[in-house]
Amino acid sequence: MKKRPVGRKGFTLIEIVISTAILTGILAMVYMIYGSGKDLYETKIYQTDMQAQGRLAMDGMTRELRLATRTSTQNPSPNAVIPSSPNNKQIHFYLPRMANGTAVLDTDGDLEWDTNNMIRYQYVPGQKELRRNEGGNPVVLARNVTDVQFFDTGIDPSLGLQELKIILSLTRTTPRQRVINLNLTSIVRLRN
Repeated sequence: MKKRPVGRKGFTLIEIVISTAILTGILAMVYMIYGSGKDLYETKIYQTDMQAQGRLAMDGMTRELRLATRTSTQNPSPNAVIPSSPNNKQIHFYLPRMANGTAVLDTDGDLEWDTNNMIRYQYVPGQKELRRNEGGNPVVLARNVTDVQFFDTGIDPSLGLQELKIILSLTRTTPRQRVINLNLTSIVRLRN
């Protein structure tokens, strides 16, 4: 009588250990790829949000400052004022008096300035905010601000008399502790 060969009915311990090690390696690589993708996604979301916030703030300031002046002889003076460096973290100015959407002119044909309504852009380091204050009503223009600097010809001689430069710096940290920095610069030409 012939004996039948005994068939294998399972895996050996070495085969199980090797397959577990391979599976663990594959899972670790998948997790690393997923983590990197999630980190990149979060970074881009925070970066996009910060860029949008910074650009909105710069656009708003630029739009208003284009209406301001530094050469008016009116008394009281409506001229834009920037404290000297290193305190150039704020600026105050006045806008022309408006009626029915157009600027009001005096009897000499010069602009009348609304000197009862001062506008101030100001960096508040404790809250990391850039604020616009008009008539005692502060409005936050940007958060996560690390620095704001306003320059005129007295601080930066390369600027013209009717030019101002604004540098806005923002920083934000993602949930995975990646630090994102953004610097925006704008040169604004004021009205005469």
